[in-house]
Amino acid sequence: MIHNVVASIGYRLDEYIKNALSLSEETVIVSSLVDIKGNVNPDIENKVTIFLLNIEEERTAKNGHFQSHAGSNPPVTINIYLMFSAYFPNFNYMESLRYISLVIEFFQSNNSFASSNTPLLSNSIDKLFVEISNVGIDEISKLWSNIGANYVPSVAYKIKHIVFDGENISQNVSSIL
Repeated sequence: MIHNVVASIGYRLDEYIKNALSLSEETVIVSSLVDIKGNVNPDIENKVTIFLLNIEEERTAKNGHFQSHAGSNPPVTINIYLMFSAYFPNFNYMESLRYISLVIEFFQSNNSFASSNTPLLSNSIDKLFVEISNVGIDEISKLWSNIGANYVPSVAYKIKHIVFDGENISQNVSSIL
């Protein structure tokens, strides 16, 4: 299910940036920034890259979920943290800032997602909510060090209320991302 959420939001963001800049080529990719050896992934150049930062259980939602039938476990609700980074090499820093600004604009006007407004999103997802995640200077330094990359302009968002109810998720999403 996480793959569906990330790809679906990435697809909508890609459409938003392409429309804003009158582009036809892909502008958003779901990928790690570096490979296992620490080399920068060449596919991320001149794009916004989305990658998973963290998964956390939404404990407050646990109180409202009960077993759907005897012998089943109650659903688990999670939040995921996604990083959106813009890597534009060759001293094209201003373009990185432009793309990160577009990411912020996108989420400012699109702070909830459902299958009705996000075509690739699984029908089993009722509604997701998005909020910016403030990452402090010390945390961001540690984060980029752990990733194994130098800092590039980026912003983190928390995607809230992904419910896992024990049903198998077999929906695939487009390979565009």
